[in-house]
Amino acid sequence: MKLYSYLLFRIYRFYTDRMKEKDIPLIYVTSISTLLVYFNFFTIYSFFVYNGFFKDIIPGKYYVLIPIGIIWILNYFVFVRKKEFLDNNFKKDANGGMLIILYILFTAASFIVIANYNRDKIFKQRHQQVVISKLKY
Repeated sequence: MKLYSYLLFRIYRFYTDRMKEKDIPLIYVTSISTLLVYFNFFTIYSFFVYNGFFKDIIPGKYYVLIPIGIIWILNYFVFVRKKEFLDNNFKKDANGGMLIILYILFTAASFIVIANYNRDKIFKQRHQQVVISKLKY
């Protein structure tokens, strides 16, 4: 939990220091951290679907909004609203910033790699269905 608190702290400090946002930085902290957590969960979910552990249970793009909303609400009410991540006396340093950047890059890269694997799998399945349907006629 300390790592996640540090992530929240760095996002908060980014919006208060760089963007000079004083009115609603907690909404930004919640939204950015929710997107990162969602991409991590969706990458793991896509990996399991790709390897055949279970079938795809998200039928459309609108069903993506439901988990994002649930994660946002939990994230805000459990972690962000009380500002407990500011009570850990974290320091803003270059090493922590590099770790956060590496985490974001890892999240983006793993999401893209798994998405490409799934796209290739879908392409092969569609190509197989076309060949089988042509053979039936």
